[in-house]
Parts: sequence; C-alpha cells; structure tokens
Amino acid sequence: MFWFGKKKVSGVKFLDNATDIHCHLLVGVDDGMDSLEESFELLTQEEIAGVKRVYFTPHSMGLEGAVVDREATPHLHHHHHHHHSQTEDSEEQQLEDTGDSGIVSSAVLIKRKENLYAESGKASAFAGEPEGGFSNAHLKERFEEYKKHYTGSVEIRLAAEYMMNKEFLAKVHAKDILTYADGQHVLVETSYFAPPVEMTEILYSLALNGYRPIIAHPERYQYMSRKDYRTLKDKGYEFQLNFLALAGYYGDAVYERAIDLLDNNMYSFTGSDFHRLSTFQRATKHLKLNSKRTDKLLKLFENNSTL
Repeated sequence: MFWFGKKKVSGVKFLDNATDIHCHLLVGVDDGMDSLEESFELLTQEEIAGVKRVYFTPHSMGLEGAVVDREATPHLHHHHHHHHSQTEDSEEQQLEDTGDSGIVSSAVLIKRKENLYAESGKASAFAGEPEGGFSNAHLKERFEEYKKHYTGSVEIRLAAEYMMNKEFLAKVHAKDILTYADGQHVLVETSYFAPPVEMTEILYSLALNGYRPIIAHPERYQYMSRKDYRTLKDKGYEFQLNFLALAGYYGDAVYERAIDLLDNNMYSFTGSDFHRLSTFQRATKHLKLNSKRTDKLLKLFENNSTL
C-alpha cells in the first residue's frame, strides 16, 4: 500500500520509522476521530506501515469554537459518545454475563473503553467547553485519559494545531502553548480563503516569545501567492506539507501547489492531517513521485524526527 508507483523509487517505503507530526486522532475534541475504536485502528495501520511516533494535534480555534472542514469530503462531527443508547446498555450487561468461560468479546471490550472515555469526559471540569475551543489543560486531560486506553506500540505525543486569531495571540503572550517536544516548534494554521488580520503580528509574537512557528499545509491556502510563500520563508517560518496532497487528495490545484513548493525546497516538515480511517485507507495508495521528489519527502520525514 505504501510503495511508490514509479520504477525508480519502487523500493521506497516512506513511512518506515516515521514520525507523523499532524493528525486528529484524539477522540471527541475536534472534527477528527469520533471513537476510540477508529482511532486505535488508524494507529494500528500506521504501526503496520512502519510509523514509530505520532503527534496528536487537535484544533484549537479559540473560544468561538469555529467549525472548519478539514477533509475533501465534508462530514458532521457527532458527539455520539456522550450518551448511552439501549444497545450500549445491553452490551454493558454482556460485560456482567460472560458465562462460565469468562471470555469477553473484543467488541464488548472496546465498548467498555468507549464508555469509560465518555464518562471521564462528562466528569471533566472542562466539560462545557465548545468543540474547537478547548483549553490546553482540557486537551492534556483528554490525552492522558486516551493513553490509559491505548495499548499499541506507537509512541503518542500531544501538541496542537492553532488557528491564528486574537484568542491565540493571547495564548502566545501568556506562553500557554502546546509545542512539540523540543519546546519551541508550534503548529499554526489560517483560513483557506483569507489571512487573519493579526497574522503578521502573531508570527512575530511567536518568534519574540521564543517559539518557532510551523505553518500547516500551506499548499491549501488559496490566497497565498509564490511571493507570499517566499516572504514567509525568508522570515524564517517553516512549512509543513500534508503528504496526501501529493496523492491529489485535495484536488489538482492543491497538488500543483504542493509539487511546486516541494520542488523549490520550501517545506521543512510533513504530516498526514488524518481525520478519518477511510482517508488513510484510500489516499495513501496513490502517492506516486519521481526519485528526486521522493528524496525530498524522505528528508522531510527525517526532519520530523527532530521534533
């Protein structure tokens, strides 16, 4: 599934020993994963592909809790794990009625995990926060709860993807930021259609406060020109490629931008930006690059491991 299709690079398996620095696998905090089951399965698939470390980067939009579509195909985010159905109740009863053998099915076990995770969320002091508006303290709490249930071997870490707006600027001034493990790099984004009024000030403030901004998926920003990219790059800001853009996942225009930025050595890092298991299964099959571009992408994965 993960082998490039061109003859020159057919021996390259680009997720071997890789670090994924951008995904939305933390359950119930943004428009990413809806269930532990789906999240665990995606981590299992990444593990099979060779991934060794994954950073969860849930959206932090500010308290407005703005909703953004992160996938090519829109989907609704359902907090279905916040209530119990009759089916769930009957499955919980099965936990009590395992029979003489004492064997519990994996479906029942995963449901137990789902219910425990949901209950811990309802008991949280942060339970009233809107989707996308979660405080760093809340994200940390949900991550710690997630780790209690995850039993796979992929190393998971927590960062965040911050929408650059006035609420984020306040976090920067307060130094209340979820960075990567180096304590400096922080993932930021903008709207796809227009830059925030505060963008220049925010990026400058980040640098002034000792942070190193990584601008997520610049290939998807329709308002940016080649000159805009160069200006940001010349100021020392770094770019993160959504590698699925190279599979045409976001359409031809984004693909062309991604290739152009890659060819011109504009990227420093790469990530999946996974929100759904189906994305992983569908889009990772179609990555085809020539040997020169493959080398560039592999270098970005090398850079990921430094975070």
